[in-house]
Amino acid sequence: MDVFAVPADRHQGWYVRLMAPNTKGPAFAWLDPSRLYCNSQALGDCVTDLLAPFHSDTIDLVAGIDAMGFILGSSVATRLGKGFLAIRKAGHLCVATQNQNYTDYSGREKTMEVREDVLKPGLRVLLVDQWIETGGTMTAAIRLVERLGGTVVGVAAVAIENTDGGKWIKENYKFSHCIPEELQSQIDGKYLESFSDFNK
Repeated sequence: MDVFAVPADRHQGWYVRLMAPNTKGPAFAWLDPSRLYCNSQALGDCVTDLLAPFHSDTIDLVAGIDAMGFILGSSVATRLGKGFLAIRKAGHLCVATQNQNYTDYSGREKTMEVREDVLKPGLRVLLVDQWIETGGTMTAAIRLVERLGGTVVGVAAVAIENTDGGKWIKENYKFSHCIPEELQSQIDGKYLESFSDFNK
């Protein structure tokens, strides 16, 4: 599918077809969701779909996870008219921070950090990342927000895979994602049928 094409019938999740398959091998993620951000209508519809479950919720702040969560999180924050908090990889912030260790989707041990001068008790935060695979990164972000007294209103991502970590998030927090139910098994199987379009 042409990256700038917009179908006449924009059904929920139509932009999933824009996501590109991995062409570089096992050292990389199995797909690149960020291709959909190049299409302004796709990005806008993705944000609309992510926010749909939260229309009746009070959200004070949007927090996005380094790095791809910054793109989607900033878009969500702008749509809501709210501020954006960057949850960074450790070692990048020059102010006082709280840190949290975690294991990412590739099995690597990492540390994330968040500044201490924004989150406070009672602040209602929507957490955004591009993708939730094992859930380790998002769970660490949840712990950071809650440790500083914030309330996690919900979790939003383009996709949440049905791994143990993904299921735990779905069971314990309000969530949203952009994947139509009929495509969830393809997400969990790490292969989209639409990848065949890239071979034409």
